[in-house]
Amino acid sequence: MAKIESGVNLQIVDLERWWRSRPVIEDAFTPDFVRGAVLHLMCGGNYRDITERCVRERLHICHSWLLSIAHQARAKFGPAWAKSLLKNLLSSSEKHQVVRNLQFWLVGLMKKTADNLELKPSDPKEFVEFLDSMFAACRNVAEHANWPSGNVTIGLVNERTHHTELLDLGESLWFLQTVGASTMTVRGSNKAIFGKRFERAFLRASLELLGLKLDQSFWLNIERDAEVGREADAEVETKRGRIRIDMGLIGVGNQEVSEDKLNRVGRNGVVLVDRLGRKSSVMETAERLGVKLIQIRHQFPLTDMYNHLKRIVRVELKEPPTTKEGLRRQVAALPNETFKCIE
Repeated sequence: MAKIESGVNLQIVDLERWWRSRPVIEDAFTPDFVRGAVLHLMCGGNYRDITERCVRERLHICHSWLLSIAHQARAKFGPAWAKSLLKNLLSSSEKHQVVRNLQFWLVGLMKKTADNLELKPSDPKEFVEFLDSMFAACRNVAEHANWPSGNVTIGLVNERTHHTELLDLGESLWFLQTVGASTMTVRGSNKAIFGKRFERAFLRASLELLGLKLDQSFWLNIERDAEVGREADAEVETKRGRIRIDMGLIGVGNQEVSEDKLNRVGRNGVVLVDRLGRKSSVMETAERLGVKLIQIRHQFPLTDMYNHLKRIVRVELKEPPTTKEGLRRQVAALPNETFKCIE
């Protein structure tokens, strides 16, 4: 177990062991799980329906860990536990990712937000000063809080030893900010991990079901080069060269991301998104640019891809089923290699 100079046990080994012990988390990227996710997408489903439980598992474990860390730090340092723990973390040689994350969570931020504020752990003095100023604002709110039913605070109780650490209102509010920052970090991280892996598997499975061959008539994960300055998720050989395919499991509210993808693929290219909002103008932009925009949700996106590609590719494509059972049989027949997720 990792310790820092403060003597607070960070329980990193236990945290990792707990994550590995949960089958919902461990099985999230097995070929069978990814196969099911791809089928769900091909039938117009929302991938979050099948990833949310895994995300919640990580959140619950992370929050339980934070409760334990806060309890130990409060017992060790008293009301100044967050500041004291942060100082020790900043001076520690421990490089584990969860320790780096905890540095940001203790000031109520995700790393991305800290970057935008130009707060860096490499400048411990500024980092601690930021915590002081934010915690002072938190204290100010706590001092003026006067709920008619009475102010409610958090009590941290060790269930085994029954030792209790009572947080005052300022500490309670700050701890909730720490938990909130951890929630956003875990959700953001899992969104990126699940999204990218499922996108790759979906594209490979879709193009193989249509009868195309990997590294012969389609290619995945195209890097930028001297000819094209942007990456692409896939390229497909056509009668007059190649077209690009870009996929993003993007929901409503991210219109600008969808429009960016339209500009990446060029004329006759394909962009797949989760779904668009009712007032979105992305569809009109796609038509103007000559890009095929396919929404996944509530329809059969593979049929749309087939109808677009069949007129421009060199080979005769296989028409995909338009029922869930038909797709299930074809997806089940694909080899596990198609669904192996590579980071």
